[in-house]
Amino acid sequence: MLWFLLGPFASWVGGADVARLADAERAAVLSGIRGQIAGFLAPLGISVPAWAAVRKLLLDRDKQVTDIYATAIGHLGSERASTRAGGVRTLERMYEDSPRDRARVVETLTDFLRSHGGTGQPLPLDVRVALRALRTHPPPQGTRLDLVRVQLPGAELRLTDLRHANFAAAKLTDADFAEARLDCADFTGAILTSAELAGAKLPTAALDRASCRRANLRGAVLTRASLRGTDLTEAVLSDADLSNADLTGATLARADVSGAAFAHAVLVGVDLGSVRGLSRDALRLAVTDATTKLPPDPAAG
Repeated sequence: MLWFLLGPFASWVGGADVARLADAERAAVLSGIRGQIAGFLAPLGISVPAWAAVRKLLLDRDKQVTDIYATAIGHLGSERASTRAGGVRTLERMYEDSPRDRARVVETLTDFLRSHGGTGQPLPLDVRVALRALRTHPPPQGTRLDLVRVQLPGAELRLTDLRHANFAAAKLTDADFAEARLDCADFTGAILTSAELAGAKLPTAALDRASCRRANLRGAVLTRASLRGTDLTEAVLSDADLSNADLTGATLARADVSGAAFAHAVLVGVDLGSVRGLSRDALRLAVTDATTKLPPDPAAG
């Protein structure tokens, strides 16, 4: 009971504002709250020595977490990739040992990836380790991964839960997102050339003006996705679900759309003259106008 009142309960009383404070300030505020709780407990017969022991235990724990985080940050700033990888592993330990600090750990990992992303393949050791950490240590509910402008060519992210992640303007050439959960993810202006997205779940995702040239989107779910101005040249969209998607002004030159569903998809300003596997039935419920260019015989497209 003492542990609950002076630990989780005290943190709850402090609220979200206290959780966002720096380590030293947060420790001071929590110490004050615990002191007030102890004052209420004293008339109930809770001994001062017991309170002091619990308080010391909690303070020691806070200090330990702070020390772990400081060690991790120090390693992440090293010039050696192996040392930086060690810093990432230290953050993983902190994630597992301190649930209340998980949001901070994930934020630190995304900051690290934005500043240390690779420009070539394979990715550096420390970047690969950080990616694996994000795959196995998801952000707390309600937290959005901020990976804007990150450079992760060839990143291995298949089967990863990346719902609501922000990859705007990211460079993700040859990245592997096969079977990944990307609901509501933001890829606006991202480079996904030759990316692997087979079976990926992208409902309501934003891919406006993204470069998806030669990307594999076979069987991908793109319902209600926004692909305005997206470059899908030579992309594989066979068996993809594009129902209610907005492809206004998208480029589909030589794309494979065999078996793709276009029910209520917006194809205004789209040139479908060179797409492969297009059928009349697929376009029966699609939204088109005079700017939509169709092959002479869609059934033979």
